[in-house]
Amino acid sequence: MLRDATIVDADAVAMLVLHELERRQLRRLRRLSKEQLSQLLFVGYHQENFRYGYPQARVYQNQGVAVGVAYGYPAAVEPTLDNQWASLFSRLQETPPQQLVVTPRALPDEWYLDLLTVRNRSKRKTFQQKWFDEWLLGDALHQARLSGQSVVGMDVRPGSSNAKLAAEFGFVATMWRRLDRQNYLHLRYRVN
Repeated sequence: MLRDATIVDADAVAMLVLHELERRQLRRLRRLSKEQLSQLLFVGYHQENFRYGYPQARVYQNQGVAVGVAYGYPAAVEPTLDNQWASLFSRLQETPPQQLVVTPRALPDEWYLDLLTVRNRSKRKTFQQKWFDEWLLGDALHQARLSGQSVVGMDVRPGSSNAKLAAEFGFVATMWRRLDRQNYLHLRYRVN
């Protein structure tokens, strides 16, 4: 079942985001221990203006548990979501690593899909002959239409499961980007 994320999903969603951020190997977050990052994501999840806060999340629930999450928002909202890391560190009485500023990723005309991930144990499960990640991506496209944006954008690593999934949906690669010293393809999909 697809639905908006709630405060109750904090544990499950924070772990999904933690695993995805670890997989991305973001240089800026390498100095943090897994426990610190987990705490930051849990506390940040409860914040409305945090990139990985619950208001930006849609979850796929299976047997009462959030097993997948997609984070997306219109480009105009992104500046209000960024750079919340420093305040989260201060709330946890931790010293933030240098250069925690997140580079804006959405292009001005986009609804940006920031993160889409499914719990490893649920990756090969289906509902009505669709994989859970297919449900989440289809829902993200629907959310973009509802927001009035005509284009969905996302950044993927070439050859990743999200890159393959986006290609199946008809996303088109428009440019190479260098984010946190890693190469990504910026993909776009016209929803209207």
